[in-house]
Amino acid sequence: MIKPLLAALERGRGLVREQLGRTAVAYAVLAVALLLTGLAYLYVRHNVEERETARFEETTQDIRRAVDRRMDTYIDATLDGRGLFAASNKVTRQEWSSYVAGSELERRYPGIQAIAYAERVPLEEKKSYVVRVREEGLSSYDLRPSGERYEYFPLTYVAPSEKANRALLGYDFYSDRVSRDAMEQARDTGMPRASGKVDLGRAGLSRQSGFLVYTPVYRHGAPQGNPDERRVALQGFIVSVFRTDKLLGGIFGTQAGAQMDFEIFDGAEFTRGRLLHDGDGVLHAGDPSYDPRFEDITTLEVAGRIWSLYFSTPPGFEPGWQSNLPLFVLLSGLAISLMLFGITWVLSNNRIHAERVGLELEAANEELENANRDLEETNRELEGANRELEAFSYSVSHDLRAPLRSIEGFSQILLEDYATHLDEEGRGYLGRVRAASRRMALLIDDLLDLSRVTRTEMRRQTVDLSALAHDIAEELRKSEPGRKVEFEIEDGLVVGGDARLLRVALWNLLDNAWKFTEKESDPRIEFASTLREGRRVYRVTDNGAGFDEAYSDKLFGAFQRLHPPEEFEGTGIGLATVARIVHRHGGEVWAEGRIGEGAAFFFTLR
Repeated sequence: MIKPLLAALERGRGLVREQLGRTAVAYAVLAVALLLTGLAYLYVRHNVEERETARFEETTQDIRRAVDRRMDTYIDATLDGRGLFAASNKVTRQEWSSYVAGSELERRYPGIQAIAYAERVPLEEKKSYVVRVREEGLSSYDLRPSGERYEYFPLTYVAPSEKANRALLGYDFYSDRVSRDAMEQARDTGMPRASGKVDLGRAGLSRQSGFLVYTPVYRHGAPQGNPDERRVALQGFIVSVFRTDKLLGGIFGTQAGAQMDFEIFDGAEFTRGRLLHDGDGVLHAGDPSYDPRFEDITTLEVAGRIWSLYFSTPPGFEPGWQSNLPLFVLLSGLAISLMLFGITWVLSNNRIHAERVGLELEAANEELENANRDLEETNRELEGANRELEAFSYSVSHDLRAPLRSIEGFSQILLEDYATHLDEEGRGYLGRVRAASRRMALLIDDLLDLSRVTRTEMRRQTVDLSALAHDIAEELRKSEPGRKVEFEIEDGLVVGGDARLLRVALWNLLDNAWKFTEKESDPRIEFASTLREGRRVYRVTDNGAGFDEAYSDKLFGAFQRLHPPEEFEGTGIGLATVARIVHRHGGEVWAEGRIGEGAAFFFTLR
């Protein structure tokens, strides 16, 4: 007994040791894996940071070189203008415009707002200069800003001569200290020189800032060996007006802007007053609270002017895909367990969800069956109503017409065969009977038309309302050739709808206007459209009898009339027909008018 018990205990202890051994190996593997994962994480993160730093530096150098190349190209283009003055004793306004037009600024040099010529004008020649320019066709030309200076450099020629640039004519940038410093440097060195940041709005270009590049032009044959000789020989400046955002935005484009926040300043001060360009509109340079991942500051000489370029990575900076490698290595050991847990959790939840969806589907099917039964019952009721309506229409068109035809026929026989047996009063009564029977027949026809409008199946297509209106107007003219009515029909009114029904509606509206203008000496009928609250509204207006607008809500009811039949004939069905057609097209219809001042009928279509 004891030996078997001891053997069982020994086997149990072996199983426990084996289980503990497996657990110890698992923990050991986990520890080694975590250690290797940590080492790999540190190694990969170091390499990724080095690559991202190199990518940032490469991008900043690319942008700096792009700015440098662009500005060198633009400044070289300004030097070409001196050749124009060297080839001509006097450059005219037309020659200047042709030269600038040939430069194709918008295509080849985006960012240059204008290229101008600033002529040197001594104080004693100021008045004669203004007179000369005005005689060239600029009658309102004047020097700006006002004030007396020992010499002026007003913009005499400006091209392209679009409206915004014409505001620059006559402005003297020499009056501004920032521009004056650049002009004097250009004059003394003989080379193009850029100004600092300039408010172009002061010169007439509203809400714009930028900078100017001045290229000196000297008189033919004058000595230019030193600054003193250049000051004497100076004739004027070629002025290139730059819009900073358009110029620099064209250099960087959208791709660089998405990966880099860049700010460019005039000089070494990082202030908004010196800011030439800001990629995202938020000033970061010099902000101690701003802590980007990467940043760099470099300088660039532009036509003798020092620009400071500040680069930083924006908050939304997206590093390369390699930056995810450390995290991937760190989490890879847990991925299998999480995946198995996720699969198990998804399967169990899917089963519960499937059972719930099955119950919901059964309930939905039951509701759908109930709805189908209700729909079938509604369809049967509708079919019954349609059959009753068709029976009524048949009764109206046959049973009621037969007595009317008898009344009309026998009345006509009485008038023709027994007229001598009737006195004047009797013939009058008989005439009233015939008129009443004809009116009754007309009412029956109108009722049938109104019923057909409601029951007819709609066939939607593209309908030219303007063409329909022209056809109806021509038919109305032919019906009464003696009337002279002026029709004004707007062309191009095309809608989607049932062509036959829309013709009926438009016929009733135009015929109504034709009828109620018959007593006017100069009748006019208009069919046009307008936009109200974002939707197209069509209208038919006339200058006829009009109506009291207090009763406008009764116009579109069947048999509703605001004028007695002795004044204007009709049955009161036409506008009711219009209303039903418009409502079947998902629109609205209403009317406006005054007695003796005409009427206007409006409708919309969906």
